[in-house]
Amino acid sequence: MGAWQQQARCRERLERLAASTLDCESIQREAITNLQRLVGFDRWCWPLADPKTLLPLGGVGEHDYGPRLPRALELEYSGGDFAAKDVLARRANSAGSLSTETGGDLARSPRWDEVMRPVGIGDIAVVACRDAQGCWGWVEAYRDSDDRPFLDGDLEFLATAGPALGAALRRGLGFTPPPDREAAKPSTTGVIVLNADLRVVDTTAGARAWIGAFPAAGLFAAWGMLPATIYPVATRARAGKAATGAHALERMTDGRWVMVEAAPLEERAQGEIAVHPARRDPTRDFRPALPHLRTLATRARTGRSTPRRPRHSRGDRTPLHLSPHRPGPPQIGIREDEHPQPP
Repeated sequence: MGAWQQQARCRERLERLAASTLDCESIQREAITNLQRLVGFDRWCWPLADPKTLLPLGGVGEHDYGPRLPRALELEYSGGDFAAKDVLARRANSAGSLSTETGGDLARSPRWDEVMRPVGIGDIAVVACRDAQGCWGWVEAYRDSDDRPFLDGDLEFLATAGPALGAALRRGLGFTPPPDREAAKPSTTGVIVLNADLRVVDTTAGARAWIGAFPAAGLFAAWGMLPATIYPVATRARAGKAATGAHALERMTDGRWVMVEAAPLEERAQGEIAVHPARRDPTRDFRPALPHLRTLATRARTGRSTPRRPRHSRGDRTPLHLSPHRPGPPQIGIREDEHPQPP
């Protein structure tokens, strides 16, 4: 069978997934199996996306830089990296590779040089899962450092598969998972304070309950990090972009939705960030409540509670259940609602 026939059959299988009634994770894992067989890669990551702000949410994946994920997201969304997911989501050509974007010099990417290279990752291919309704996620495929880079033909195929992948994710997001009876169900507002390096300075009890309600909360805790969604939101706010998309809508383990928002914390001059949760209806447009966030952040600073600092652990290609400059410190808010966004 010729290469074009194999690609056509793979696209047909992906289109059938888009019409299926599978949940989002089942769609992702089935699609990855097909893509691995045709494109050729072992490690991968597939975060979902907020289609309004093009920030990554939770997702699934298999790679071995988990404890360094916060740094990878920070570098990618600081605006100086290559093949960034939000950039690809806006481009006419929705697929790209690090080798192509850097002219073959992968070390030009701070994210690759600092996070990917130490674990033996070579070239990276990324495709935005984008249909006519928006971008719903990204597939990141990782070649090993001793493998050949992704070819133009690989990227062309991924770009043609992007619309089917986007439609499949959008339909999968309409699936409401059964309630996770083990998940935390916070009902009070909480605040997390981060410093300029996005490390935890302080948390309240309410915030800790919210952290436990995010998908893969246990895995992220074992890696010594907050839910992955927080880092690109905080990075965008730290760069002074709070009014242009420093927020993201994330789904909790029991199907409820949470808005994570960020804004500069003007009362402090040390780059601190505050996170707080409250209800949010994802079917309505969101406007960041910055004055309210500043009030909550101030309360958090005057009523300290000891932050929990989970121990780091590094595993081999752990399956994920999946996400330098500032004009002023940001703050992050989280809002929650029980109704999923319709597909």
